[in-house]
Amino acid sequence: MITRILATLALLALSAWPAQAHRLKLFATLENGTISGYAFFVGGGRAQEADLRIKDESGREIAQLTTDKSGAYSFKATQAQTYHLVANTGDGHIADATIDKGRFSGASAVISEANDDSNDTSANATTTAQIERAVDAAVARQLRPLMEAYEAAESRTRFNDIMGGIGMIIGLAGLALWSSGRRKAKP
Repeated sequence: MITRILATLALLALSAWPAQAHRLKLFATLENGTISGYAFFVGGGRAQEADLRIKDESGREIAQLTTDKSGAYSFKATQAQTYHLVANTGDGHIADATIDKGRFSGASAVISEANDDSNDTSANATTTAQIERAVDAAVARQLRPLMEAYEAAESRTRFNDIMGGIGMIIGLAGLALWSSGRRKAKP
């Protein structure tokens, strides 16, 4: 009885490990009005030729892309709004990411200029908009590697995760042994 319980717990613990190792994640960033990033598997490897759907804040699908051979994608936003991205490899791996409309603060000037034919002749307004775009672009370039490193670090299995799993297995095994001992002790 106890050996069956321990064997079942061991099988459960071993079966959970591969599921974590192949979990799909989606990295997304915004730079100059372009949403770009890549899909990757936890434990290494990029999701090549994965289906990527982009929805607007109302939930309407506005684009369907495919990641390239390095798992990368790129989408030019048409307006400053919340975008929801969903990557699907077709074999049960699905990941999502959201670009909040608040991240478009500096990029909205770029988008509105591209979509608006009216010209502001004020040199001061033009200079301010150019400075904001330049600062936003510089900050986005500097933040992207940090965001990528953070996302990769968050995806790793840590020592604490492993020890917590082992502790849970030992605790469940102890509970099973205690329960088994109580049943045998009753006349």
